[in-house]
Amino acid sequence: MGYKNLENPQKIIKIIDHLISTKYDIKVIIKGESSPFTSKIINADQNYPSLAQGTKPIIIIDRLLPEKGNNLIQSSETVVLKFVISDQQCICSAKYIGISSMPPFFGFILSMPEMIDVEDRRIEKRVVYDIPDFLLAEITLEKGTKEEKGFELDVIDCAAHGLGMIITEKDLDLLKRVKVGDVIKDINFYASRAMLKIDGTVRHLTRIEEGKFKGGYYIGIESKDIIPSYKTPK
Repeated sequence: MGYKNLENPQKIIKIIDHLISTKYDIKVIIKGESSPFTSKIINADQNYPSLAQGTKPIIIIDRLLPEKGNNLIQSSETVVLKFVISDQQCICSAKYIGISSMPPFFGFILSMPEMIDVEDRRIEKRVVYDIPDFLLAEITLEKGTKEEKGFELDVIDCAAHGLGMIITEKDLDLLKRVKVGDVIKDINFYASRAMLKIDGTVRHLTRIEEGKFKGGYYIGIESKDIIPSYKTPK
């Protein structure tokens, strides 16, 4: 079993935000300690002020358990963070910066990971994914031509063999390029643990009339390569 290196800052932040919203437990490994400590990522800030470096992205983790870790981490230059989502192991390192004492985020400040190693669970040519883990989709149209353009859409929900994404104002040009029934090749779907490249058929394009996405459009993509439950083949 190998690992894939995820280095795109925007995708790393998406994963961190996912861990915060779902309150996933993480393991914190401190050099010299035989057992990891348990914590949670409770906040992320992309513009944390630093006298030495201007602003930089950071994360804040909750206090550690067992409690002795709260003293040990303060003398550590770097710690290793590990977490598991849908049976996929993820590992990254972060620098210790200091103590966060600003309510409501009491805990420890670490640098935003620059890379996350994600367990690669490819089995032959098929990967079976847990739909709720999908965070982001990348669509590139008119590849290799002057009209080539890329779109990055948030994934918000799922149905049998399909995913729903939001087209916001910045990506409305996509509506001029696709219609219901079109097959879009090589869509990159990013999960919290890996990446899946598929071909998908546009099943509907619906204007959103209310709520936080009002004025945008909902696009539904169907693909036989997406399965709405995660099962590790035996």
